[in-house]
Amino acid sequence: MPARPVVRGLRRVDLISPDPVASAVRYRALLDWNPDPTGRGFDCWVGNRRCATIRKPRAGERPGWRPVFAGSSPNCALTGPDDALARIAKGRAQHGPLAPEPRPGEPCWIELAASDPDRADAFWAGTLNWAVRPTPGGAEYLVDDRPLASRTNRQVAAAWGWLCFFAVEDLAVAEKLVTDVGAEIADRFDHPLLGEALAITDPDGATIALTAATGWG
Repeated sequence: MPARPVVRGLRRVDLISPDPVASAVRYRALLDWNPDPTGRGFDCWVGNRRCATIRKPRAGERPGWRPVFAGSSPNCALTGPDDALARIAKGRAQHGPLAPEPRPGEPCWIELAASDPDRADAFWAGTLNWAVRPTPGGAEYLVDDRPLASRTNRQVAAAWGWLCFFAVEDLAVAEKLVTDVGAEIADRFDHPLLGEALAITDPDGATIALTAATGWG
């Protein structure tokens, strides 16, 4: 039986978009990304760190955001309970508790909304070699005793699955840009680790969260 992958953070976050060009323009305006065309879509950078890729869906692939975990195993796709989707890409973590502090525009946290907490913890922590620490609102997933992600028992923006949080310098300023780039605010909430956050959904139905956090979680 193959060894379980060791996952210590994110390589990046993927956006599967029906219109990569429009998405690149939107998130460049909102998160100040530098999109670099690849022929298949865009690699999106903040400084010297790639934070996201944007590409069209493959056959049968559902549009939306996917966390791409940095692992020690070959690249693969994961589908967990509630059809929560993620990927593993072999390589060093660019974002997470063992990576440099997130800058504005970079991923700063990930959270799993799960309808069945026990099944979710068994799948994700078991597959990705994480420890589970219960919290009042759900659980934290730990790597080397450091929180890498959280799990909540409530839906955010009326959806189950992974929600990727991106850091912004000023949440009020970012909120004013949301409508300008064609997105809408799907949820406004106080996160127990990150403070005030906005879940935003773009015209293709893809949802992320924005927060003014300055560290990972």
